[in-house]
Amino acid sequence: MKIFRNFEEIIDFAIESEMDEIQFYSELAETMERKNVQQLFQSIALEKTARMIQLESMKEVGVLLDIESVQDLKIAGSFSDIDYTKKNLSYQEALIMAMNKEKEKFILYQGLADCTSDRTCKQTFMSLANQEARQKLKLEIEYDEFILSDN
Repeated sequence: MKIFRNFEEIIDFAIESEMDEIQFYSELAETMERKNVQQLFQSIALEKTARMIQLESMKEVGVLLDIESVQDLKIAGSFSDIDYTKKNLSYQEALIMAMNKEKEKFILYQGLADCTSDRTCKQTFMSLANQEARQKLKLEIEYDEFILSDN
C-alpha cells in the first residue's frame, strides 16, 4: 500500500490515475467498432482531461487532509485488482472494465472528501466523485441497452 505524506502526494496520485484513465479510454475508443461506443469512450477521456486540470489547480490550495484516514482508504491497492493491460477486449469486457474503473474513482474521491475539513476541498472532491458516478451511469446505460438487451 502506498503511504501518502502530504496533500500534494495524494493529488499527484489522483492526477496520475486520471492520466492512466485518459490513455485507457483513448485506446479503448480506437479498438471499438461501433461509432457510438468510440464517441462514448472519447468523451470520457476528454472529461478526465478536464478533471486532471481541476486536480492540478488543487495543488496550489495546500489543504490539510487527515493523512491517516487517507491511508485507511487503501486507495493505492484498489486499482490493482483489475487487469487494465488486457488487449483485444470484447465490447462487454470493455464496458465492465470501464464501469469498475469509474466505481473505484468514485470511492477514491468520496473517501478524500471525507478526510478533509476544508469546505472548498470537500466540495471539489464530492464534485469529482459525482462526475465519476455520472460516467459510470453512462457506461451502465450503454451496457443495459446493448449487452443485456441482446441476451
